Amino acid sequence: MIISIARKELTAALRDGRVMWSAAIFAIMLVASLASAAQRYGVISQEREAAQAIVNEQWQNQGEKNPHAAAHYGVYAFKAVTPLSFFDTGVSSFTGVSIWLEAHKQNMAEGEPARDATAIARFGELTGAFTLQMLLPLLVILLSFASFAGEREQGTLRQVLAMGVSPVRLYFGKALGAAAAAGLFVIPVFALGLIGLLFAPNGMSFLGHGLVLMATYLAYAAIFLFLTLAVSAAADSSRTALVVMVAFWAVSSVALPKAASDTARLIHSTPTAVGFQRAIAADLETGVDGKSLDSLVAERKAQTLRLYKVDAIEKLPINFQGIVLGLQEQVSNAVFDKNYGQLNATLNKQKGVFESFSVLSPRLAIQLASMELSETSLGTHLDFATQAETYRRNMIDVMNKAMTMNSSGASPDYRAGPELWAKAGMFAYQHPPLVKLLTTLGPSFMVLFLWLAGSIVAGVLAARRLKALAA
Repeated sequence: MIISIARKELTAALRDGRVMWSAAIFAIMLVASLASAAQRYGVISQEREAAQAIVNEQWQNQGEKNPHAAAHYGVYAFKAVTPLSFFDTGVSSFTGVSIWLEAHKQNMAEGEPARDATAIARFGELTGAFTLQMLLPLLVILLSFASFAGEREQGTLRQVLAMGVSPVRLYFGKALGAAAAAGLFVIPVFALGLIGLLFAPNGMSFLGHGLVLMATYLAYAAIFLFLTLAVSAAADSSRTALVVMVAFWAVSSVALPKAASDTARLIHSTPTAVGFQRAIAADLETGVDGKSLDSLVAERKAQTLRLYKVDAIEKLPINFQGIVLGLQEQVSNAVFDKNYGQLNATLNKQKGVFESFSVLSPRLAIQLASMELSETSLGTHLDFATQAETYRRNMIDVMNKAMTMNSSGASPDYRAGPELWAKAGMFAYQHPPLVKLLTTLGPSFMVLFLWLAGSIVAGVLAARRLKALAA
């Protein structure tokens, strides 16, 4: 019975020229966005890899010099892109693409693509994620808003129910038919995207991400499908059902995401860039625990002189200047940990507010999941910054220890060569495993599941109320 109903709904949808043209336009836009994403990934991934290779070569071939001078010479860490990062650009346009790693400073990422974008970019990019999040629900609504309400207006719904057709079976049959109609246009594009992912550089590593993304977007579409059928079953006319669902789409997909962002910034405001740097400068003056750099140096100097039983740093068998530089890094790192930790905690609180709003909007939940799986979320950017900072601190530590152990007194004349630069290693970002991302996405997946379960239950309840029509 359900299959027969689904076949009838599919046939009706295919005969409706307006629906088919809308679906075809949607599919074309989705294909165009995926093709554009593939092209941008190919270009930008090559640019980032080439840039990282150039700065790594510059570091390795900088010639002989004092290790501390090399530490100030520094190196860039470029954020790696993934094959899915242009399917959903997330926050990557606003978070910078590279970090300058140097002595005494923890720099923020620079080179935000949004700074170089034209004014029209404020309206958003045509990405696969945007197309699916905004237009796929409209396609589903168009396919199913008249499923029950239209038949009620035509008088055929009463006849069908009078024949003894179960309202619940009718409901799931119509859902299957509408899903099949949408799937004729959506599934081939998904398959094309997965095939393209396989052939993309490093694409096989992200096949699991792509499969989870596809399943998540199908669940998102199912939410709107079951909700639309529920409204159609309860509405007195197809026009009413269409207005209700379009209004729900506008509120949940347009208004609530903006409200969530504004509310998060209002409740948990972040400092300005100038204020943030001033707070760091103030802490560097006093030290996080109240001990200034000068007091720490004086204390360590006395300890070192006693240890080596000499009365002047010039008589030390090691270079005390390297110890001083190490202490300077110790103080500045503590300051950075405090201030960046507070900033990141505020950003995570903002994300928490955003997640709370997803209870009211399935688009917020799918947006968070999509960014995380595409590795363009704020969390991924912070992970990149953390790995870059870990590399920086290790690099500076290697430089300071080499200076300390390979020269004496406080002489600045020591010179190191390629062996030391190679010992510091090269920065390489380690992508988080899929399992870790799925764990992070627990709240978003739970919200999507609740929306899906709630929409199915609402539809079943609305369908059962149709029994009265057959009486």
